[in-house]
Amino acid sequence: MKSIRMIGTAMAAIGLVMSASAQSGDDAAIVPAAAPASPSAAASAPDPISKSAAVYGTYQSDVTDVKDRPFASAKDIDSALNSLGGHNPDHLSKGWIAYSALIASQDPEYRAAVRDIESFYGSDVLLTGLKNDVRYARTLSGGDNAVSMSLAATEADSRRITSTAAFVKEQAYSLQGAGWAKAKIGNSGALANRLNSIQTVGTPARQPLINAFNAANIDSVLANAGRAGAPSLWDNVSGAADAVRFPAAVTSGLGLTQKKRVKYGKEPVADQIATLAAYRILGETAASSSQVNSAMAERETRGCLNMANLNLQQCVAAANQQYEVPFCIGEHALADVGQCIGGVYQ
Repeated sequence: MKSIRMIGTAMAAIGLVMSASAQSGDDAAIVPAAAPASPSAAASAPDPISKSAAVYGTYQSDVTDVKDRPFASAKDIDSALNSLGGHNPDHLSKGWIAYSALIASQDPEYRAAVRDIESFYGSDVLLTGLKNDVRYARTLSGGDNAVSMSLAATEADSRRITSTAAFVKEQAYSLQGAGWAKAKIGNSGALANRLNSIQTVGTPARQPLINAFNAANIDSVLANAGRAGAPSLWDNVSGAADAVRFPAAVTSGLGLTQKKRVKYGKEPVADQIATLAAYRILGETAASSSQVNSAMAERETRGCLNMANLNLQQCVAAANQQYEVPFCIGEHALADVGQCIGGVYQ
């Protein structure tokens, strides 16, 4: 029965393509997808999903840099402001959805469903279905479970960001007794303008994280990150100038938490995550880069992060003394971001 349902779903996707062709007056009933790149070309081409996920990983690394580490100087505050507050909202939103897709692609049932459709109809037909209807991928067997894995990871990440935000904001009060923290900022408007310039360009992904997301063992790491009840992957990531080391798999006590569900009205985001995960499973992320980049573009999360950046700039522009800036960082460069990515699940 499962195979019949999967085949029927694939045929429905094909039917959508046929209808579109007929309405446009094309002679061909089905417009074939572009021919996939050769294995050697695909292997050497950059993976846009992994590359974007590394941007999100870079933000999480910036969170680690300030997590549980009190500010000891104005330089520390300025560094945190530039790193945590310097992320471009478009790049960061794409990075989060890409990271979510990498985790979703680890679901065994979903992987099997994608591979079964590919082997039965061929990759061209499946790619056409993914391109034609962003809702198609999540209807495959295991699609909802795959998205649930990604949402479990998002919940853990959001909790981590919110906890760090509380720690950073508390320093807006604890630092009032420190002489250096009571110093006047000077031209806070210029500081806000500089921050805007940094955000426009965005913080690039750290090369060690790009390397880590393209490592051969990354799938096993991400599979554990998506387990219900697992801590945030980023809590135990260690980094160095030349490498990033992910933690060993943690399996005890996991899988006991209720699976996360997509919040009402956020189904389009879940559909995009499933679609990107399918591209990843097929190994077609480079060959189908234009479709992949389109699926990574998500308006609501990007808009939420953009508003967080604007609020951060306004907060910094209104600050008079150094100890006031940590509140701006905690509230807008951390807490707001946690809420933006956390608004997808329930």
